[in-house]
Amino acid sequence: MHIDEICRSITPVIGQPGLFQAEVDDGWAQGRTLFGGIQALLAVRAMRTAMPNLPPLWSLHTTFAAPAAAGRLGLQVEMLRQGRSAVQVAARLMAGEQVAAMFVAVFGASRDSALSFKPVLTPLADNVKPGPELPFMAGLSPEFTRHYAYRWVEGGLPFSGHTAKTNRILLRQRDPGLMNEEQIVAMADAIPPVALSLVQGHAPASTISWELEFVHHGQAVSTEGWWRMDASLVAARDGYANQDAHLYGPDGELVALSRQVVAVFA
Repeated sequence: MHIDEICRSITPVIGQPGLFQAEVDDGWAQGRTLFGGIQALLAVRAMRTAMPNLPPLWSLHTTFAAPAAAGRLGLQVEMLRQGRSAVQVAARLMAGEQVAAMFVAVFGASRDSALSFKPVLTPLADNVKPGPELPFMAGLSPEFTRHYAYRWVEGGLPFSGHTAKTNRILLRQRDPGLMNEEQIVAMADAIPPVALSLVQGHAPASTISWELEFVHHGQAVSTEGWWRMDASLVAARDGYANQDAHLYGPDGELVALSRQVVAVFA
């Protein structure tokens, strides 16, 4: 399934307000669960389907509770609070009777403000050139990465035993269409944890929680342009790793901030 097909699969359950169902095939798998970014996309899309007049998304907090296998999934959407400019909405992703993930989103309308600060893209060193586009390797690459293209700029590939604590990666969505809010949400989770670059040899990992914050809302753009994600390992101990990341659009403007807690079994 292409990403737009997944968006269109989200439909309300007749006679049950706030309840939706969706369909995702195993081409979006990540180990024994679905790719976390596609789970978040489902939640945001269901929120917007339930409340079509929501303003732009500013933050999304996600807790991954249990595996969500491919197939039919349920989503429960609940309004938490609606203020004059901000709306807080919660969603649960259900795998059968089990809660697979919890989401809390804040949507906010634009307001007049005396504050205006535009962050600048960190330039690459003159001698740094992006590597070639990585091929998908069946049995080694997570299934969902079929839908994204990657070019490493700095740092190490997963399981390479690299010493750098920061990865700079160019990426783009391979599925045709436009990069709207939901597609950006999904792609913001598409890079591997930096901690796995420091591991020598394969080791499983699982995101526990993920915080995504938008800092800029622009017009939808085509999927042809390369985005850039700079991700840094902040700390790692006791089997858990913390990382921060900045997602820049094809025009070089900062679009979103990401922070994750990842369980690493190495």
